[in-house]
Amino acid sequence: MTHISKTSSKKRPSKARYLATTIQKGLDVLGLFKNRSHLSFTDIQAALGLHKSTIFRILHTLEINNFLSRDEDGKYTLGLNIFILGNSFSRESHIRRVATPHLQELSRQTSMTVHLGILEGTSVVILQKIDPTDGIRMFSRVGAMVPAHCTGQGKTLLAFSPRETVERVINTHGLQRFTANTFTTPNSLFEELAAIRTRGYAIDNSEHERHIKCVAAPVLNDQGTVEAALSMTGLVLDFPDQQSVEAHARQLQATAERIRKELGFS
Repeated sequence: MTHISKTSSKKRPSKARYLATTIQKGLDVLGLFKNRSHLSFTDIQAALGLHKSTIFRILHTLEINNFLSRDEDGKYTLGLNIFILGNSFSRESHIRRVATPHLQELSRQTSMTVHLGILEGTSVVILQKIDPTDGIRMFSRVGAMVPAHCTGQGKTLLAFSPRETVERVINTHGLQRFTANTFTTPNSLFEELAAIRTRGYAIDNSEHERHIKCVAAPVLNDQGTVEAALSMTGLVLDFPDQQSVEAHARQLQATAERIRKELGFS
């Protein structure tokens, strides 16, 4: 059945109603640095027209959280966390830009959905998704977060990350059961991650969603640390036997290797 949404006759509330005013003022302060690298307290107050006490609280909060810092003259400059966030965005954008044409070609060859993901904190973030033009499309979206312990991408990222990262994921989220195949104890998960490192790819055997299966492979840097993970997802019927799983895994690993080299890793 097709559902058609009806537009309400009631007037929709203005978006301004939902603004957090204090956060907005902080963003206004940071926005002043688009055109100038150093600003004094007086400069900021004159530009925004806010009360001195308000400006002081905002600047103090931004400073202690390393979004602003002060130079030897007492003027404010952008802090370290601004550059960390900017570099993170730049890195992720670069990986996605390099990987996308390779993912498109892999999806075209296999008629499967292909994902690119990274570990952001303790969850997997989908950076890119390519749907096949002539196959079944998976319910997932770019920017969404998915569990790390029961997805192909997630297990790949954990397998090639330090043990402390895996323990942090377990302590933060636990090991929630999604299907009968989900790994729900630390020992079973660590054994699975060791097997992934040995064979070089992961299998999601309907551990997150029933009837869905995927294989995933890492994109490793020169130090052997994982930069991202690729996964190829389909129905269980698309992987009828171990020979099929291994064949798809080889395609995925070859794609990951091409991406790795294009990213500049030797």
